[in-house]
Amino acid sequence: MPNNRNNENEQIARDAAENASESVQSGVNAAVKGFERAGDQITNILGFSGPKAEELARRSSKNIEAVSQAGTVLVRGFQDVSQELFELSQERLKQNADALSRIAQCRSVQDLVAAQSELIRDNLQQMLEATRRLAQLSLRSAEEAARTIEAQEGTRRSRRAA
Repeated sequence: MPNNRNNENEQIARDAAENASESVQSGVNAAVKGFERAGDQITNILGFSGPKAEELARRSSKNIEAVSQAGTVLVRGFQDVSQELFELSQERLKQNADALSRIAQCRSVQDLVAAQSELIRDNLQQMLEATRRLAQLSLRSAEEAARTIEAQEGTRRSRRAA
């Protein structure tokens, strides 16, 4: 029965992470559509037409595309971090259950103190490792999103120079 409960908890956590990820992606898509509509409205209000309007629309479209791509990268990063958090919590749960078993087997105060201090040390070590791993995942996602934006900016600069 405990194994079945763990599987249910794992599925619930996966479903929650997937729902959160879908919500973030939906928000990004809604923002992109909002930017597109705002760009169209500004073009209409300012009365741009002809080549200027086409250039403005093209640039706006490229900018929106870059924002959308960066948003997709960030959502993927969010999914990676969510999955990592889920895996870390599962591992911590297993290690804590093992530690409780060791504590239950203690026959003296010294054994209990030793088991508790090991548990504290292991928890701290895992927290530090988890923090490092999550920071790496977050940084990787942010750098990839920044490269997406910078690539679009570099393309625009090279066209201007030509």
